[in-house]
Amino acid sequence: MNSEFHRDTLLSARDNMEAHTVRVTRRSLRTLTVLLFGVLILSMLMVLVIAHRQNIASVGHDEMMLRQAWQARQQEMLVDVRDYAFWDDAYKHLHQQVDKVWAFDEENVGPGLYKEYHYQGVFVVDGAGQTRYALINGELADTTLEAWLGAQAAPLLATAGKLTHDAIARNARVNKQPAIVVAAPILPGKVASLPLPPGPPSVLVFVNIFTPARLQAMGKTIDVLSPHAPADDRDARSEPRLTEPVPGGEPPLVIRWQPKNPGMGLIWLLLPLLLLTALTIALVTRRVSRHALYNAVLSDRRFEMLVISQRELADSEERFRDLAEAASDWIWETDDQGRLCYLSSRFSEVTGHDVKRWLGRHLDHLLSHPSHSLVAWLMRQGEDVQRVPLRCQFMSAAGERRIGQLMAKTIRRNGLRAGFRGTVSDITYEVDAQARIQFLSRHDILTGLANRMQLQEYLTAHLDQATDDDPLIVISLDLDQFKPINDTWGHTVGDAVLNQISQRLRSLMGAHELAARLGGDGFILVMREASRAGVEYRCRALQRAVHQPVLSGTHQLNLSASMGIVCAPQDASQPEALLRLADIALGQARAAGRNQWVWYSNEMSSHLQSKREMVQAIEAALSNEAFSLHYQPRYQLQSGQLAGAEALIRWQVAADKWITPDRFIPLAEENGLITAISDWVLMRACTDACAWGEQRYVSVNISPVEFRTSDLVQRVAHALAVSGLPATRLELEITENITFENPDRALEIMQGLRTLGVRLTVDDFGTGYAALGYLKAFPFNGLKIDRSWMKEFPESQQAQSVVAGIVALARAFALTITAEGIETEAQLNELKVLSCEEGQGYFLGRPMPLAAFSALLEKQDV
Repeated sequence: MNSEFHRDTLLSARDNMEAHTVRVTRRSLRTLTVLLFGVLILSMLMVLVIAHRQNIASVGHDEMMLRQAWQARQQEMLVDVRDYAFWDDAYKHLHQQVDKVWAFDEENVGPGLYKEYHYQGVFVVDGAGQTRYALINGELADTTLEAWLGAQAAPLLATAGKLTHDAIARNARVNKQPAIVVAAPILPGKVASLPLPPGPPSVLVFVNIFTPARLQAMGKTIDVLSPHAPADDRDARSEPRLTEPVPGGEPPLVIRWQPKNPGMGLIWLLLPLLLLTALTIALVTRRVSRHALYNAVLSDRRFEMLVISQRELADSEERFRDLAEAASDWIWETDDQGRLCYLSSRFSEVTGHDVKRWLGRHLDHLLSHPSHSLVAWLMRQGEDVQRVPLRCQFMSAAGERRIGQLMAKTIRRNGLRAGFRGTVSDITYEVDAQARIQFLSRHDILTGLANRMQLQEYLTAHLDQATDDDPLIVISLDLDQFKPINDTWGHTVGDAVLNQISQRLRSLMGAHELAARLGGDGFILVMREASRAGVEYRCRALQRAVHQPVLSGTHQLNLSASMGIVCAPQDASQPEALLRLADIALGQARAAGRNQWVWYSNEMSSHLQSKREMVQAIEAALSNEAFSLHYQPRYQLQSGQLAGAEALIRWQVAADKWITPDRFIPLAEENGLITAISDWVLMRACTDACAWGEQRYVSVNISPVEFRTSDLVQRVAHALAVSGLPATRLELEITENITFENPDRALEIMQGLRTLGVRLTVDDFGTGYAALGYLKAFPFNGLKIDRSWMKEFPESQQAQSVVAGIVALARAFALTITAEGIETEAQLNELKVLSCEEGQGYFLGRPMPLAAFSALLEKQDV
């Protein structure tokens, strides 16, 4: 009776549990389904929003590119019209008189403007508003500017006529097509001798019409689809469009284009995927729901099985609780004789062995130790076995020897030892990593040669054994052409080169010698050689090894090496001193032309000491203001007037002893002192020049090193502000080589200096390697003919041709031309004939102190 009641109670409780489990499962599945489909719908909405934003961003980008292209064309036209309008010859032949033979027949202002620059209209309008010269599509025409521009012509001419050395750009419509019109007054350039007739200047006008073909070409250049002028007013109000204002109350210019709509591609890509995902989720959800409901029913039935497994579970929990105290990787258990009775599933994953094949076998068959049996060791440890880890070895199923760390605990039942339990951790990778770390701590990562630590240990250990009869030779070796390899072919090729060279150097070292790499392409070789001839024989072998072609992929590279040699204990007996002296000798080998070896001598240290003393003397001279400035006068050659002076730094260390700039300026550049010297020169020169009159300027040389810093513009502005010198009276002389060392950085700095109003002059023109294009690309005001071209001028026909060519080149770029090194009257007279504007040299005046130059100024002003 009681048993039946108990059974019925259990069945009733099970049925209630089953109904509750099914309800909870169904409710959870419905909630999960709603969430999944909600996420899918939100994802679709996000795709549509992102696509819409991509379309808007694409239209904005196209509009920006069109506007920038339009503005860039305006700037190009402004540059072109300035070049022609502010040209002395154009002033003579288009303003003072209209010479169509010079303009059209000789193609000075002729068909080239249409063929090369695509200007459909070129007009010269005099001060009375009459069109005196017109080109239409590269052909002479009688068309007036008003016929093209209508009412816009008069305001354009009035505004352009009032400008001084500037130009204006306007948007316009010509034949119902968008166009850009630029205009500038025709004025003389830098030739002051041209007469200025009374009345307003003539105006040069360039017209560029954006035909449909031109708009299509511009669109291809900036990746904008089908730019075009609108067909009607309705088309002009449509989007997308670019509007540019037109002066005079005219309707703005409108350019339409075809939008790319990248968002549609995203929609067509992602929406089908999302729909397919929704369908997949629906099918999976249906299947999962059925499976979950089925499992919910089964879960209650399994409840009855829990009671049966409680005793087994308690034993299992006790086993795994003990193992958790010992650590775990793969788990083992033995009986009291050391036979395996349990191996966890992790055992198969780590070793590759089948668990069943090892159950019943002795533990010593699986794990081994070099000196003793593991089972015997476990029995000897007794109760302390769990606190004593042991490193052992085992073989994987693949035949690979692995290293393990064994942790164990004695199993006791009823007070008696029943066996052992424990874990084995596979520490093979950790041991290998420790060995690798130990290796890398004393070796170069890239080449495997010894590193600085091992080199120091080697030298310390062997220097005590070095004697005069058995010296220790230290060679500092550096590859001569390695940096260009890295710069040209990349670091991958550079690393391959270092590896091959390292292998060759290692092969030439003896059993008790050492090859080390300290970084970059620098190596240290430590040899045992008793004679100088033996060392040099080894050096020749090293050179031959380096000279052999290095192959890297498809590249075949040829290198050479420079070496500095030092001998211990003759030269030094400490590791640091030996390496320092070897590096000094290496520097001498490089300075002597590379691809050679140099033995260290005491004179090398003396030379370095003298350089250090010179650097200290420069620092002291800066602190004590021991420098002074001399000024070499610069004259206007045609009028003979004193135009200004070049500031030249001088350093007098005694009454009859001077140190020339070519000795201390390179040292200052090398040791970071050139900025302080330049600041002093700028401040002193600007301060002195304030008293020279309103028209005279001072010229200061700028070191190329200063263009590698970011504060040159601020330093020049500070010197001008403190001294009070107008920026237009300061000229900075710059060597042409800076234009290709870092052209973008140099252009940015020069534009900043020009914004201040400072004049920029190319110093020593004709001695560098820069292309002529930099004269147009960089904002120079003038250039100086280097004195090397003046030595044989005008006697040498070659020198005369070169000087005449430089003068003509400067005039073509509207630059002030200055000749330096004028030492004879014949040179002066010939430069006047060539219309050279300014000059300096010993014939005109030597560099002189400020007092003497001030006296010369007073004499000039009398």
